[in-house]
Amino acid sequence: MSPILDSRSVWLRIILDNFSIHLRLSTKILFDLARSLSLHVASRTPTRGRRRPPDPSNEHLLRLVHRGELDESLRFVESMVVQGEVPNIIPCTSLIRGFCRHGRTGNAARVLSILESSGAAPDVITYNVMIAGLCKSGEPDAALDVLRRMSVAPDVVTYNTVLQCLCDRARLKQGLELLDEMLQTGCAPDLFTYTILIEAACKESGVQQAMKLLDEMRTKGCTPDVVTYNVLINGMCKEGRLKEAIEFLDHMPSYGCNPNVISHNIILRSMCSTGRWVDAEKLFAEMIQKGCSPSVVSFNILINFLCRRGQMGRAITLLDKMHEHGCTPNSLSYNPVIHGFCKEKKMDRAVECLDKMVSRGCYPDIVTYNTLLTALCKDGKVDVAVEMLQQLEDKGCSPVLISYNTVIDGLSKVGNTEKAVEFLKEMLHKGLRPDVITFASLVAGLTREGKVTEAISVFEELQKIGIVPNAIIYNSIILGLCKLQQTVRAIDFFASMISDGRMPTESTYTILIEGLTNEGLTEEATQLHFELCSRGVIKKKVVNHSSGFLAPFGMT
Repeated sequence: MSPILDSRSVWLRIILDNFSIHLRLSTKILFDLARSLSLHVASRTPTRGRRRPPDPSNEHLLRLVHRGELDESLRFVESMVVQGEVPNIIPCTSLIRGFCRHGRTGNAARVLSILESSGAAPDVITYNVMIAGLCKSGEPDAALDVLRRMSVAPDVVTYNTVLQCLCDRARLKQGLELLDEMLQTGCAPDLFTYTILIEAACKESGVQQAMKLLDEMRTKGCTPDVVTYNVLINGMCKEGRLKEAIEFLDHMPSYGCNPNVISHNIILRSMCSTGRWVDAEKLFAEMIQKGCSPSVVSFNILINFLCRRGQMGRAITLLDKMHEHGCTPNSLSYNPVIHGFCKEKKMDRAVECLDKMVSRGCYPDIVTYNTLLTALCKDGKVDVAVEMLQQLEDKGCSPVLISYNTVIDGLSKVGNTEKAVEFLKEMLHKGLRPDVITFASLVAGLTREGKVTEAISVFEELQKIGIVPNAIIYNSIILGLCKLQQTVRAIDFFASMISDGRMPTESTYTILIEGLTNEGLTEEATQLHFELCSRGVIKKKVVNHSSGFLAPFGMT
């Protein structure tokens, strides 16, 4: 594999930040890769008439590497050196790549060291593979060390790989120093080099320094492309400099580069996030007028904005118009609409939208279903939510933690903790780890039903699996005990709460005070209340027994 492939990750990340893939750049990378592979193979292959004699050791090494026997390959390389043989760099480079793919950079470095000491003379490809592996493993300093000791001149791919790794870790200063080193050694920076640094400058130092790098880039005869400009537009928008971003977009043709759909999407998103719908609508129309076809992302940005503003009618209209522009709606198109209807408690419309989504060949994702599960439970339609959860896997969508938590909470609130416990067991059976929210819902439901003993059992179970109970869980059990007029046990539980390092809340103290009052220990309750109020722990007054105390906690 050519080292040019290593640079592909640089662009994929930059492009993905802007919501799409730059087709022209991707094509160029593939073209360069193919051309590079041909050149490298040619340079490493003996010409006809000069065929090298068979080398049994290196041929055996090549077979081991091709079979993926990495450890055996390393042992064989070491034995070759002991016997005075020189390993071939082609299988050794593949071996280095294999170790790096498995995150075993130490072994890869060992192979490189053997090559260097045995007189095999690793070339720039070998070094680039090693450096790329170190960078992928998050070892920029080790990558720099390899760069410094290279026995051949680094190329632009070498530098770009290290630059990307440094910039990913907010080490722009070192990146700029490396750029200076490139220039001093006569290695000309390319489009990738400057775009990496411009993106990093936007994140760390601001657009002002990024613009200086753009000027330097042009001075060095390196022409920016649409991706470079998109990085700058994105940086401006993130700094709240939307006006400048729009002006920059408008001037791009004068720079010899027409904005693409990604350029417009960045501006559209910024306009919508700042509530400038009229401007977004205008830009969307101009975009189409200029012959720049909107993408699914363009529509999704606008649909999401309209749904958040409650303009469901306009969102539906826009959704239906997507096909006119050659765009097929995806789950990110439908999800905001479904969420919007759920928020307005229009469950019939939400389900209708779901049906339309499926009929058009767009399959709902887990976000779609979680939105509906939450809305159904809030609307009291827990049975429907249960049925939906049970059918998820048949629909090709595996429930996640939030799916179960939503339904368990819904069941607990309607007094069906038995079914909630079944879902908890189902989670555990599937290897899905419950969290503190799962148990908080279940414990609260059990105590509401007066099943305090079961609630305490659940409390003990969650501690066994390493989940730390929060104040809500403690309060639920203390409340349940007080409702059963077991205030002494509640106080014991309160003591364990303190000893476990959990901070009581105002509700904790209020429950205990009213629990004491409920058992006729009015004097003790009054004294405790006075002490806590004087220390500023409790701010609200506790209602006396005749006024219906404990009503806020369901204890009357």
